[in-house]
This record gives sequence, C-alpha cells and structure tokens, in this order.
Amino acid sequence: MSPRIAAIVGAVISTLALGVAVAQIMPSDRARLPSSAQPQAPAGGPLRPAIRDVTPGPNGAPASPPAAPPASPAAQVPRQAAPAAAAQPARPATRTVSVDLLPDNEDLRERVGATREKLILAAKSGNIERLGVVFQMNETTPVFTRGQERDPIAFWKQASGDGQGHEILAILLNILDLPAAHINKGTPQEMYVWPYLAHVPLATLTPQQSVDLYRLMTAQDVRDMRTLNSWVFWRLGIGPDGTLHFFLAGE
Repeated sequence: MSPRIAAIVGAVISTLALGVAVAQIMPSDRARLPSSAQPQAPAGGPLRPAIRDVTPGPNGAPASPPAAPPASPAAQVPRQAAPAAAAQPARPATRTVSVDLLPDNEDLRERVGATREKLILAAKSGNIERLGVVFQMNETTPVFTRGQERDPIAFWKQASGDGQGHEILAILLNILDLPAAHINKGTPQEMYVWPYLAHVPLATLTPQQSVDLYRLMTAQDVRDMRTLNSWVFWRLGIGPDGTLHFFLAGE
C-alpha cells in the first residue's frame, strides 16, 4: 500500500471514531423536538398534582388549603337548570270533616251574608263585569277554574252558552237561592258552600232535595252526575270571615 492511500484510510477511520464518540456524549434529540411534538398532559389534568402550600399560619395550620386540580373540560360545562314546575291553581279543600245543612240563608254569619248579597246584586245586574269586581275585593283571586286561565271574566264568557256570561250569572243566582252546607265547622277549613246539594250523597236525596236538584239542571244532567256519583256542577264557597274562596264547576 502506498503511503498516500494509507494516509487516506487512517483519516477515514479517525473521522468515524470521532463521530461515535460525539453521539455518545450529546443529549438526545428528543429534547430538541418542538413543543407541538412533545408528549402532552392528559385531558383530565396536569402530569403531576398541584403543589400544596404547607406554610403554617397563625394557628399552626397550613396557610391555604391544597390547590384543587383544574377541572376537566366536561366538568366545566354548566348544567342546564331543571325547568320550573308549572304553577298550579289553588283548589278548594276536598276533605270534609263535618256537614251541617242550613235550613235557609237567614242565619248566616254577618260577613258571610254580606258577601252573598254582593254576589246576588252582581248577578242580578246582568253584567258579568260586576261579578269580576266582587272577585277583586278579595286579597287573592278566588278559584274559578281547574285550568290555567287567569282572567275570570273571559273564562265565564267562554263557558257561558250565550257568550256574554248571562248563563253563569243565572246559575250563580240559582245556587245562592238554595240553602248552604256548613262544612268543617270549627276547623281551619270551615266553609259555607252553595248549593248544599254539593255535600249530600245523590243516592240519598229526599223528594224535596230532588226538586232542588232539578231547579239547577236537566234530568239528563242529573242522570249523568248520578253515573259519575260525584257533584260536578257549579258550587261556591265563602269562609266564615266573608272571604270568597271559589266559584267553579267540576269535582
């Protein structure tokens, strides 16, 4: 081998040896990756828990509680509030403890009789608006429907066969002309209810009471109500203090 070739081979070998040595002492190329190529923290939180501040406070306890790890994206989504329950209209008490049938309307308490007279005058006027005025005299509107209606006058006109509320006024006069039932006497649910027939079992009506019933409705209506075995006609309730509580039809 000529001296020149020997020198070239020696230089190549020296270069390769130097490259191997450099590769062994240089840091890994992993550290030089761009941030986008570095391993990412799991979506649920950091790679390690947050550091707790254990510096003692005045009373010897840690100055601050452990820092909570950041919430996951799913936990940060606000929950929708549950829809509010539809407001339901108040209903007259249905549980009856006692029932006293009054012979007439002459022995009513003064305030009860006064409210009854206002209703009679409103009905006799032939103007359904007058009945609405009596309703407005209460601190709260008396119950007039089982539905969601808010305007009693509009409801009465719609429920009336003539469309003006005259039929409703006639029914009101008819039931107030009959005696009342004094129910739940001496209890918070005490009430005077017209007509008294609303609290008499239909199967036990006397002949006189049957006549009172036919003053209010047709024979077919009576048969239908006997089939249901429940009072579903109009009725009105006044508290012992004269407060008008309800005027409505249905159970």
